[in-house]
Amino acid sequence: MTSIPDESFNLDHPKNINSTSLKHLSSNSTEFYQVKNLFDYGWRHPDKKKPKVVRIFRILTNASAYESYRASIVSASSADVSFTRYGANEQLLFHGTNRHCTLGEEEKETNLCYRPECNLCCIISGSFEVSMAGSKHKFRRFGVGIYTTSCSSKADDYSQNGDENCQFKAVLVNRVVVGNPYTLRTNATQLTQAPYGYHSVRGEPGDQLNYEETVVYDNDAIRPAYLVIYGNKPPTSPLKSRIFGLFSTSLA
Repeated sequence: MTSIPDESFNLDHPKNINSTSLKHLSSNSTEFYQVKNLFDYGWRHPDKKKPKVVRIFRILTNASAYESYRASIVSASSADVSFTRYGANEQLLFHGTNRHCTLGEEEKETNLCYRPECNLCCIISGSFEVSMAGSKHKFRRFGVGIYTTSCSSKADDYSQNGDENCQFKAVLVNRVVVGNPYTLRTNATQLTQAPYGYHSVRGEPGDQLNYEETVVYDNDAIRPAYLVIYGNKPPTSPLKSRIFGLFSTSLA
């Protein structure tokens, strides 16, 4: 994917002074096309039909701490010849969570609800918190960290709607400083940080894992970058159609 300038995601940048947290991307734009391709390519579950990407929003956050963390990883990598080839190793990875509002259901629905139970809005407004890891899912394969994946259909498993008015699902695409990843094929539930000399943990598919996942253990190693709204709009039932037709018929 073509690199997007840092200021495009930074809510504090002068050019974004009057911007909201979400910027709707035109379906004709290169940026939309690239994120959509990332989602489509990442849909790997053979038993799950690939859904339609309905809308994509770029997320604006306070990115200064993230950029400082990324710079520190690059600096450390350049000082150690064994890690030079990794650098920041910044990747765009998916994360699914619950949504208790209708954020993104329509192009103009960009106001965050700020409900504490709405993990989606909490992440968009304040980014990720390692301390919240496992609040919904107690099993943590690679310990207490922030879990992401290149597999959009895996992230979809964790995307849940708590508002009955939602017709689509939502998933986050995140900028993640993977750095030098430590690869594991077996569970390591005791981890609270990556092993010495590494910046993240990458779980590779094997006996205990079907699809790849990447875990970071520092809040500043990740920032939400895009909100993808996807799915197929449920058809209107014949009964609803008849009722709507009845009330929309002129009585004059």
